[in-house]
Amino acid sequence: MTRNAVILDGAKSDFREIKKYVKKHFGDSVWAEVNNEFKNTIQHITINPMLGTQVEELAGLGFDNFRKILVRQTRVVYEFDSQQTIVHMFVHTKRDFKTHLANRLLSPI
Repeated sequence: MTRNAVILDGAKSDFREIKKYVKKHFGDSVWAEVNNEFKNTIQHITINPMLGTQVEELAGLGFDNFRKILVRQTRVVYEFDSQQTIVHMFVHTKRDFKTHLANRLLSPI
């Protein structure tokens, strides 16, 4: 069963930052490869959201439907139900994950 993919505005902003960085430092051809990897990963998690690992910081709070999966050095953080897969953020592995997670998930809409 394929779920609808929903990418939240904050995640879209994260993605634009990644695109800008990769294109600036590595060029358009590398960006094309990375972009395809992101697209393929999102397609895979809409089919099988259990591919990702639990977000430990949230699992203890009862948010068992949140997962993260790596695309190169970027964590894709998403949640899922029977209808959709919602991408909350794209965050580089070098960033302080707990702080970014708290800021994103606890910020007002």
